[in-house]
Amino acid sequence: MNNDSLLKYLKLNLFITLITLGFILVPSFTLISSSQSNDTLSEATLSNETSLSSLSRELAENQ
Repeated sequence: MNNDSLLKYLKLNLFITLITLGFILVPSFTLISSSQSNDTLSEATLSNETSLSSLSRELAENQ
C-alpha cells in the first residue's frame, strides 16, 4: 500500500465517520430541543390553568 492509496483510504474513512456522526447527532439535538420546548409549553399551560382556576374561584366567592 503506497502513500496515495493510504491517504485516499483515510479521507474516505473520515468522510464516512463524519456522515455517521451527523446522522446520530442531528436527530438527538432535535429531540433534546423539542423536549425542552415542550416542557416550557406545558409549564406555561399549567400556570395559565392555575391562574384561571384561582380567578374563577375568586369570582365564585365574590358572588
